[in-house]
Amino acid sequence: MKVLVLNGSPKGKRSNTMQLTEAFVEGLNQESINEVETIDISKKEVKHCLGCYVCWTKTPGKCVIKDDMAELLNKYLAADLVVWSFPLYYFGMPSKTKAFMDRLLPSLLPFMSAAEGEEGHPPRYDLSHQKYVVISTCGFHHTENNYDGVVRQFEIMYDNDYTKILCPEGELFRVSQLRGRIDDYLVHVKQAGEEFARNSRISEETNAKLAEKLYPIEAFVEMANASWDISDSSEDERKPRDKSFNFIRQMAAVFNPSVWDGKKTIIEMCFTDLNKTYQLKIADGKCEASDNTDAKYTTRIETPYDVWMDVSDGKLSGSQAMMEQKYKVLGNFDTMLKMDEYFGIVKPTAKIAKSKSKPKKTNMIFLLIPWIILWILVPINPIIAGSVAIGVAALTHLIGFKIKLTVYDKISLAIVALLGLWAMFDTQIVLLTCATYLAFGLLWFISGFCKIPLTAFYSNKNYNGEGAFENPLFMKTNKILTIMWGIFYFAGTIVAYFLINSAMALYTGAFLAAIPAVMGGFTAWFSKWYPAKVARG
Repeated sequence: MKVLVLNGSPKGKRSNTMQLTEAFVEGLNQESINEVETIDISKKEVKHCLGCYVCWTKTPGKCVIKDDMAELLNKYLAADLVVWSFPLYYFGMPSKTKAFMDRLLPSLLPFMSAAEGEEGHPPRYDLSHQKYVVISTCGFHHTENNYDGVVRQFEIMYDNDYTKILCPEGELFRVSQLRGRIDDYLVHVKQAGEEFARNSRISEETNAKLAEKLYPIEAFVEMANASWDISDSSEDERKPRDKSFNFIRQMAAVFNPSVWDGKKTIIEMCFTDLNKTYQLKIADGKCEASDNTDAKYTTRIETPYDVWMDVSDGKLSGSQAMMEQKYKVLGNFDTMLKMDEYFGIVKPTAKIAKSKSKPKKTNMIFLLIPWIILWILVPINPIIAGSVAIGVAALTHLIGFKIKLTVYDKISLAIVALLGLWAMFDTQIVLLTCATYLAFGLLWFISGFCKIPLTAFYSNKNYNGEGAFENPLFMKTNKILTIMWGIFYFAGTIVAYFLINSAMALYTGAFLAAIPAVMGGFTAWFSKWYPAKVARG
């Protein structure tokens, strides 16, 4: 298709509405290759219609005004799909966009029909190939009584044969701290584009998603009011408001009570360069912004204002900035792990479901069980140990359709199978037992120097899934832990050697099988202690 996008916003590329339009066009292009042209109406010379009707009489189809509209009209007539993209200005479209619409007059014939239901001017050209989409945002929290005039105008203009995406609360699209929720919404706009390319319509399910509020009305009103750099007092002379407190108010407004753990929490934000300190007080499922800092904080964040803004905007990785000591976190570090969930400064989470099946999850127990079997049974009976280990390894592969086997699971199962074969044909208990611990230790130790260490595959589900692999603090913590697990098993090799050659030989496997439990406890402690230590600086 030839797609003509009419960007009616005076802000051009900075338009909130164009974020939706670009997502919609991206969806269109997912289904087919289209010739897309975007016209920034505000940058074109489009004068107002004179109402002279010369385009109907003396020069049919041609306007008397000499400006850019002649070229734009030809583009409009040649398009297969016209996308009107504009913000709502005073219950209508921006004035220059309306001027563009007025100047479409040459595309109509002057004659009118007396037939019932056919009142109006018929088109001068055959436009039966054209489709129309209207995309608009506004600063209100609903469409009712705000878009009525715009909707009715396009209904009459296109005989009610057009598609619309109207997004109230559109002013939130300029608040970069809300990218998580905004990008979720844009996923559905893109889906709308894909559906329109396939069916020339948007499904009811997607329309329902597009009709959902970005945030509850109360939160939207609070954010909208906080976005202005003047006070909301009734005084004649409005006083400038502290920009940092506006930001804190916006954070409080977007608080997500559904993820609150029921604990009273006070997050203290200290902007070190501004010498300003505020508190976000979370209780009873609500979050209140306050410049009163008398209460004892749960977690205190000491940061330059610009650094925290860059983190909130997604321009700077929060974990990387923390490791580089650009800000500090005091008190309970667990609160930091919930900041994204609490205040929505996360990346998009919405996905268009392609399948009803749930994603498979990793589980370290499937990595450990075959090895534990070897450690317990080899000192007792190597042949039985080898047979059982091979059987469990094969069974684990078979149930791989139920769980997500990592690359380390697969390598581990292959090693266990080889060691099992060795155990079945060579009954040297000392050598076999030491070899199992040495092989397992090498697996861990070597993976600690790989791009993704072994432990990261099993702990990422608690830290934004595979997105945690982009978190340098998470990765460094796991690299240290993985190497330490390897070293611990190297030590186990030495302990195993001496135990097997002692009176406690039969208990060697059971004794050393406790290593995962010990290291599990250490891992749980270290995974909290180390990030908190880095955060404290």
